Amino acid sequence: MRVLLAFVLLWSGCAIADEVYRHVGLDGVVRYTDKPPDPHARPIQLEPLSGPVTAAKPRKRFYSPAALRAAARFAVSVESPTPGQVLRAGTRMVAAASVMPGLVEGFSLRYLLDGRSVTPAPTDELSILLPDLAPGEYRLRIAVLDPRGQELARSEETVFRVDAP
Repeated sequence: MRVLLAFVLLWSGCAIADEVYRHVGLDGVVRYTDKPPDPHARPIQLEPLSGPVTAAKPRKRFYSPAALRAAARFAVSVESPTPGQVLRAGTRMVAAASVMPGLVEGFSLRYLLDGRSVTPAPTDELSILLPDLAPGEYRLRIAVLDPRGQELARSEETVFRVDAP
């Protein structure tokens, strides 16, 4: 019995230590082998066919807030309204932003119309409905804020006009 147990343990250890390589031949056929097809080949990772189920590892975010704050390389632009656009008073007017590399959880935007915030608090919305505006010329800027409310980037100013209905 001990010999059988030792054999099973030795065999399972060998099976775990084996490496498997995936290779696509010139004919397009996929082949799997335990020998590297070329000197630069790397073994593939195989999931066990059976055994205990392990919990999935939590996914890491591509951008961490700390890394983005340290990099401080945001780019934000006003997508709508466009520079020089003429809008009609009484119609729905939307302000839209584009943020690169993207707006990360905890970061927010402040929409500034003629230097005053359009919303009561910073928002994570990339587009908002502007309030009803009287005829005249307006200047819109959008700022990216970190979780502490510190401004990291600000768009170029976009000037647009509202005409009477």
